[in-house]
Amino acid sequence: MLFSVSVSATDVEEQQLTVLKDPNCGCCEKWLQALPDSFSVSVQHPNNLTQRKRDAGISAEVQSCHTAISSNGYVFEGHVPPTLVSHYLAGKKSANGIGLTVPGMPVGSVGMEMGTRFQPYTVYEIKKDGSITPYKQIASLEQQQALSNGGL
Repeated sequence: MLFSVSVSATDVEEQQLTVLKDPNCGCCEKWLQALPDSFSVSVQHPNNLTQRKRDAGISAEVQSCHTAISSNGYVFEGHVPPTLVSHYLAGKKSANGIGLTVPGMPVGSVGMEMGTRFQPYTVYEIKKDGSITPYKQIASLEQQQALSNGGL
C-alpha cells in the first residue's frame, strides 16, 4: 500500500531557540521581535544568567545582554543579526564552532537601532575551545539593513 505524507516547508525549517535574558532589557525585546517567524522562541529570565552563559561556553570577554540557545545546542550571544543565526543553523559554520557572538551592544546592531547612528561591528564565531574568529564584519547601516531584510 502506498501513502504520502505532506510536510510543509515551515515544519522543516522551524528552529527552536531558548533565549536567556534580564526581564528589564528593552533591546533584548527588540532583538526578539526581529527574529523571523520560522523560529519558535521561549524566553527565560534566570537569576544566574552570567553562570548560564559560562556553562554554555561563552566567556566573559564576548558576552552581551542576552543569549539564545538552539535546540541542537548552538549559542547566539547578543545582537547577532537573525539572518546570520539562520545561516549558521543551516550549516554555514566551522567544524568546531558552537555559535556566534556580538560582544557588547554596538549602536545600530539589531535591537540597538538609534535612527541613522551606526557603529561598525564584527560577528565572531565561538569555537569549542573558547577562542573566537571573525565570522562577518558589519561595516555600515546599509549592510545592517540588507541583513535585516534577509540578504548577506
